[in-house]
Amino acid sequence: MSLSNVYERHQLLIKRVVRTVFFITAAWGVIWSAQFFISGNYYYRVNNQLQAWQNNPERVTASKVSDAITKIDSAIFMFPNNALYYQMRGQLYEWQAFVSQNADRSAVESAAENDKTNSLKLAFSNYQHSLLLRPLWPASWIGLASVKWKRNQVDDAFYQYLNKAIQVGPQDAIVHKFIVEYGLANYAARSPEYIKVIQPLKHHMKLGLINPHSRDAIVQSIVSYNAEEPACRWMRLAPYPVRKRIPNCITYD
Repeated sequence: MSLSNVYERHQLLIKRVVRTVFFITAAWGVIWSAQFFISGNYYYRVNNQLQAWQNNPERVTASKVSDAITKIDSAIFMFPNNALYYQMRGQLYEWQAFVSQNADRSAVESAAENDKTNSLKLAFSNYQHSLLLRPLWPASWIGLASVKWKRNQVDDAFYQYLNKAIQVGPQDAIVHKFIVEYGLANYAARSPEYIKVIQPLKHHMKLGLINPHSRDAIVQSIVSYNAEEPACRWMRLAPYPVRKRIPNCITYD
């Protein structure tokens, strides 16, 4: 075999390898783009559902939650290192616990309680996984605190999670909403825990009424706990735009 033939075969082999690599890369790009589109679509659909349920909890059903979890499971399968998806799945398991808690009274109560506990454990695990991927995410720290509260485990760990959320997200809407909800619940129940949270409650109520992403939820919490009068009193030094959002706080004689 002549030297020229060897050279031609070598060049032909190189071209084949280059073409193969090109087609594999192109195919992978198409697959990745398709997965990105599908997972993004799942995310937005589930996120819209979560927002709707937050405003109207009566719309939540077991089948809707199960369907949403299936969508996020698929998104995580395609992108297993996306912290947002785990945080969202944690929220869905909290809603699953909510559905279990409000299940038909004809069901065995102990079974419903077990379902609720298992769902909250799964929520906690997903929030932890989210924080492994994104340690400074306040939403996941709030998620851990939320699960502890719902399991009646308001202990040192609960306040560690809460304080960490405040530390990494002092202006975050989800931090404002949770602290106001938790604080007002303890105020209404005359719980000793109220003393521990009164100052953060006042601070985040003010910030939450300013923040356009949390103000409606803050007002909703104030109204649901019949706390218009104390909220108005706590906000007496706040600017007028803050106080006017509290029902019956600003009067015109």
